[in-house]
Amino acid sequence: MKYLYFFAFVILISSCNRTKYVEINGTIDGISNGAIIIKDPQGIQLLSVLIADGKFHTKNVLQKPGFYDLFIVPDLEKDYKKKLYEVYLEGGNYTIAADKDKLYLYPTIKSDSKIQNELSNYYATSFQQVHDITEQADSISDMLYDKNSPVVVGSDQYFDLQKQLKLVTASLSTVQAKSLADYVNKNPQNDIEAFVMAQVDYKKNPEAYNPIYQKFTTEQKNTDNGKAEADDLGQLMKLAEGAPAPKISGKTLDGKPFDKSSISDKKIILVEFWQANSDVCKLNHVKLLNAYSDLLANKNFTIVSVSMDTKRDEWVNAIQQQKLPWIQVSDLQGQTSPNMLDWAVSTIPTYDLVDGNWHIIKRDVDFNDLYDEIDKDLKK
Repeated sequence: MKYLYFFAFVILISSCNRTKYVEINGTIDGISNGAIIIKDPQGIQLLSVLIADGKFHTKNVLQKPGFYDLFIVPDLEKDYKKKLYEVYLEGGNYTIAADKDKLYLYPTIKSDSKIQNELSNYYATSFQQVHDITEQADSISDMLYDKNSPVVVGSDQYFDLQKQLKLVTASLSTVQAKSLADYVNKNPQNDIEAFVMAQVDYKKNPEAYNPIYQKFTTEQKNTDNGKAEADDLGQLMKLAEGAPAPKISGKTLDGKPFDKSSISDKKIILVEFWQANSDVCKLNHVKLLNAYSDLLANKNFTIVSVSMDTKRDEWVNAIQQQKLPWIQVSDLQGQTSPNMLDWAVSTIPTYDLVDGNWHIIKRDVDFNDLYDEIDKDLKK
């Protein structure tokens, strides 16, 4: 009897260790000298196979199932034009079909993988929507910046096109959020929602993505992506419009702790996060001093610059050299400053607007939009 138990144990072990293969057959009409490349999330290449006469086939060992990046290279001599798609691979057969002239669409992928089928269903519509917006943005960009464009730089038409481009670009986040929301509502028990959200810039639009996240399954919330999204959205929702703004850690140039009550008489306050050695910050300060002279003269407006420096002499020298007249604050902790976390600062410089009651008006405002935002709020 003991031999029977041993034999069963050997079968169990061998089945658990059985090598997993992924076999991919595909047809991409119009490609005769291209390639399919698949990489893991760290950028390590898993496989590469040539596309000849529109067809390809490969069978490879798959170390573990998971999400991978699939690249379609239409022409090996011009691989900079390669297209990227997310796929989920597990042991088994996959059939991929696409068209060289429609690589802006997600490929048709057939497999026995439930997760891959969910990805295909989601991307079937979202890729088309993103493409439509991208085409609009590209068309406007060509009119603005192409050397053969009849649009005169600085003309009314030029500025109108710039506004259109910002609106179209901003609509991309809205469309992506709606696409994910629709999918989650129709497919509440899916296995891709946390992964899909991680592929978009949800931090730019937390008000739209937070209610979507709340509908995620418990399993999805407990994935690595889901946990990171919970942390990010939890912090960002504290900075939503109308929410109390965080405190600012640090001291002013005279060595005193920053006191927000000292500017409670202001209607609008620009909170700038900057660094002394940043050329972008220096250039923007020049623009603030010149183009914003009328705003700086308005008694209802002021600026609080929060430095992310670690050396006091560098911070002070930059203030003096750039002749910055407004309030300066720093805790000299650099990137480890609690200001970075509390205000969700991910890039330098960053610009937030708060009111005199120290509530958020708008966070992470594009510098090019600052003047109009401040002017609009001052006139309210």
